[in-house]
Amino acid sequence: MVRIRLLGGVTAETDDGDPIDVGAARTRTLLAALALSPGAPVPVARLIEQVWADAPPRTVAKTLQWHVARLRAALGHAAIGRAGAAYRLDLPAEAVDVGRFRAHLRDGDAEAALAEWTGDPLAGVDAPGLAAAVHGLMEERLGALESALEHQVDRDPHRAAATLTGLVTRHPLREGLWALLMTALTRSGRRADALATYQRARRHLVAELGIEPGPRLRDLEARILREEEPREGNLPPRLSPLIGRDDALAAVVGALAGSPVVTLVGPGGIGKTRLALAAALRTGGAAWLLDLSEITDAADVPRVAAGTLGVAQRPGRGLTESVVAALASRTALLVVDNCEHVPDGAAGFVQAVARGCPHVRVLATSRERLAVDGEQVVAVDPLAPGAAAELFHTRASATDLGYDRLAHAADVADLCRHLDGIPLAIELAAARVRSHRPRDLLARPGAATGERRTGAPRHRSLHAALAWSHDLLTDAERVTLRDLSVFRGPFPLAAAATVTGDDALLGTLVERSMVATVPGPRFRLLEPIRQFAAAQGPTEEAAGRHARWCLIEVAEIGVLLRSTREEEGVARLRELWPNLRAAFGWACAAGDVATADALVRPVVTELTLRGTQEIGDWAERLLALLPPDQAGRRAFWLLWAAERLTQTADPAAFVALAAPDHPLARYAAAYVCGDGQALAELLLPAAAGLREREPYLAAFLQLNAAGTLLGIGRFAQVDEAVTVLAARYRAEGPPTLHHWALQTLAYSAAFQRRPGDAERFFDEAATIDLPEGSLSAGKAVQARTAFRRGDHPRAYRLLRGYIDELVATDNVVAASVVCIEFVTMTAALGLREEAARMLAYLESRNEFGAMAARLLVPYAVGGRTADPGLTDRQALDYMGAVLDRLTTDQERRSAGR
Repeated sequence: MVRIRLLGGVTAETDDGDPIDVGAARTRTLLAALALSPGAPVPVARLIEQVWADAPPRTVAKTLQWHVARLRAALGHAAIGRAGAAYRLDLPAEAVDVGRFRAHLRDGDAEAALAEWTGDPLAGVDAPGLAAAVHGLMEERLGALESALEHQVDRDPHRAAATLTGLVTRHPLREGLWALLMTALTRSGRRADALATYQRARRHLVAELGIEPGPRLRDLEARILREEEPREGNLPPRLSPLIGRDDALAAVVGALAGSPVVTLVGPGGIGKTRLALAAALRTGGAAWLLDLSEITDAADVPRVAAGTLGVAQRPGRGLTESVVAALASRTALLVVDNCEHVPDGAAGFVQAVARGCPHVRVLATSRERLAVDGEQVVAVDPLAPGAAAELFHTRASATDLGYDRLAHAADVADLCRHLDGIPLAIELAAARVRSHRPRDLLARPGAATGERRTGAPRHRSLHAALAWSHDLLTDAERVTLRDLSVFRGPFPLAAAATVTGDDALLGTLVERSMVATVPGPRFRLLEPIRQFAAAQGPTEEAAGRHARWCLIEVAEIGVLLRSTREEEGVARLRELWPNLRAAFGWACAAGDVATADALVRPVVTELTLRGTQEIGDWAERLLALLPPDQAGRRAFWLLWAAERLTQTADPAAFVALAAPDHPLARYAAAYVCGDGQALAELLLPAAAGLREREPYLAAFLQLNAAGTLLGIGRFAQVDEAVTVLAARYRAEGPPTLHHWALQTLAYSAAFQRRPGDAERFFDEAATIDLPEGSLSAGKAVQARTAFRRGDHPRAYRLLRGYIDELVATDNVVAASVVCIEFVTMTAALGLREEAARMLAYLESRNEFGAMAARLLVPYAVGGRTADPGLTDRQALDYMGAVLDRLTTDQERRSAGR
């Protein structure tokens, strides 16, 4: 197979490494133009522009044919194919060094990508028509360098600082490089130099661009000034002193240095989480805490990881694969806490990270080993007697300012021995010193752990510790605690009253440290206590009352979500979610399909509006429970399963869901397949079936289908329906649907060549405040408005910021939305090649994008065509590079005035 190199020059060679003479400079330029998109047809008009720029010869068509013939003679006739008025390099992407470079970047392996880089793109070739492609490749290399240097900053900050010092000199406007240099200097013990580096970066940015450093640099400076370790993640910056764990802490840090997975094992209450957090803070670098305590389904493990890390599911990939892809080129530590809740799911996720992320370490806590490759187990033992007593005295002094540690030393030593040195039990005991002296606590029946040892050895200390605190409660308090164990996550006072029948004892349980308080005010059971309490007897009645409380809550939230108070509804739903998940799981396990249905139905549109994909999982669980004769209800949940499969780009999975013969089911099948004509025919029958009982959802169906209908030219139908909906949502809410309706009308007007109406709708849409997490092209709309008003720099920044968001969250499927605004801007600026290239990409996305491309091409670039062979990520990268260039040019012109 022939191999092509574009980095460090334009050359070709055989598999054996023998050079191939590809001819003179023009022929090599032609080879470069074809090799930048191997396997994709490149139109003749575009090749002429790329090879000759603005000075083609009079006989350019024949001259191009001669150069093609020259390449075929050198590479083999089959290497250059013809497709209509286009030529194609018929070689796989891996035959071109640029193709391998980009493949490694897509896989998250920045170091492998950089290994392919042997010099500047197209070095020695005079090709002004390929300048944009060269610029884009240089930007991709800088991004790869930043990613690779993140690893080096963690492994060898001294060496990284030396490399970065040279890079910031050559690229003084890249804030990411300055941030890495500041971090490397700080970790090398050079805080003063790091602060001086910030001032250098600021001078460059102000002098050359007229802007202050961004939030990343400002936050980094503030951390260095506070003498905090610069790091990324969600760990608490400071913890209370870790008592009696110096040797254990050193063992964990040492294990992390040599193993990809370290698991801390021991009973609940032994202090595994506290030790893991202390070790994570000691190691430095990016660190994230993934708390699995509130989940019971193995499938929820990657969802917790994705939510914590801000990773969106990639089309055609599962959540675990998406998380692994996002972490593949990063250096980080994941603290995966409470793995015993979902041992199989935790083990599978940790194994995937260990195999796919060479620079990521996992520190897990569990009651037993995960049994994954490369795992090192560290057993967390009870505290030594002296450390146990010190912990009691410290916590008791914080509880009672008059506590006399010397007076109680002997009793505390005995008490800590009886409690087996379990930190949780010791802290629970210390919390009682205001009402019980240590001698009184020691004298309580059952305080000696030996009387309560049952079950497996690894559970005995936990049982003893919690049984001891449980024995201190009255019978009524024990029943209340058992009933409260049905809650997952925080709960309000009114909820406690609903589930227990009486909230009078809640305050007593808080005083005795059996129930914790959280801001709100809210209450919460620590997970070891919750599990212990739940094991004390049947809780079916309490679970049923809990589900009924959730029904009331979710019904109220549903009303808010459909009103002008949508933002409040989103916040309340986020807080309710762990409890809603538990209630739904209980209803399904009990076979109570009606309750399970009612728990989800009021909030089902959150799947579409804010990408809450767990609702799609619940839809499939309901489908598995519903009997075949309930066709209407099955069709309803089939619709939301189809929505989730559309978001995850997995339409083939829809076939396995056994659709009934029902209008809504037929609509769902058309929706998941993107069949616009079928969708148009089925929309009215499907909506009619919902209109009588659920008019809000019937209207939602109409709006959600509007984009597909625009793609097949049903403008009048969309305008008529959505105009009515926009008026309704404007008056009644919710704001997100009002925003969506206005955007739909705007795109419809744009397609119909009514720019005035389109801009009016876009302007109004841009004024609407949306709840956090809403799926929206708001920044793209704002960029369009800014550009139309002549504020080009702001338009570039907004659209570039939107691209950054999409790339950071892996929501690259929204690239087509960016593309519409990008084409509008570049066409207006006279950047015909850039506009044409992205119009061709847009046409290949979906029916909506194809319609936009067909209608914008003659308006924007005079009917020209271009190569559509771009992935969504490549399209975003290309548009981002062009926007960066436009921003730099604009700022230089402004500075020169």
